[in-house]
Amino acid sequence: MMRINLLPVKRLRKLQRARNEIFGLLAVLGAVVGGLFVVFLLLGGKIDRLNGEIASLEAEKAKYQQTINEIEELKKQKALLETKLGVIKQLKKGSQTAMRVMDELAYLVPADKLWVNNIVLANNEVRLSGIALDNPTVASFMETVDKSPVFGYPELGAASQNVTAGRKLKAFSLTFGVTTPPVAEAEPQAAQ
Repeated sequence: MMRINLLPVKRLRKLQRARNEIFGLLAVLGAVVGGLFVVFLLLGGKIDRLNGEIASLEAEKAKYQQTINEIEELKKQKALLETKLGVIKQLKKGSQTAMRVMDELAYLVPADKLWVNNIVLANNEVRLSGIALDNPTVASFMETVDKSPVFGYPELGAASQNVTAGRKLKAFSLTFGVTTPPVAEAEPQAAQ
């Protein structure tokens, strides 16, 4: 006898296979979603921990902000003091130059033959005017100034004859450069 199977076996197997594939797909999808959820939780914890560190660092920065402000104020004060020291050095240099010029001129001027009426010191240049007995005295004074280590080459600006107290005298004006002396640095005092 022959048996006839009326049940749709092939169809049932296809359905079973489709069901298994769907369950497999759902299982993989669930594993992926679960893995993503775990990663989300881990990253969320890391974000929370980093936010906590940022907050603590911000609090520490705020604690040091006053010190930072004091340092900036000290930098400003230091710059102001350095500016003042520079001005003091320039004034000291200028006073040393003027003193040096006057000392050297006092040494070089022949007191019995030449008289200085006016001295102007500006920008390391001396403009001098005076009266001398004669032209050779003016020339001799110019040679003496030229040989001086303090002064540069003198240039005669003007020379004229004047009558003073019944005597014929030579009025003259000279211009010459000045070498500036080095400024001695103040040595720092040792803390006691």
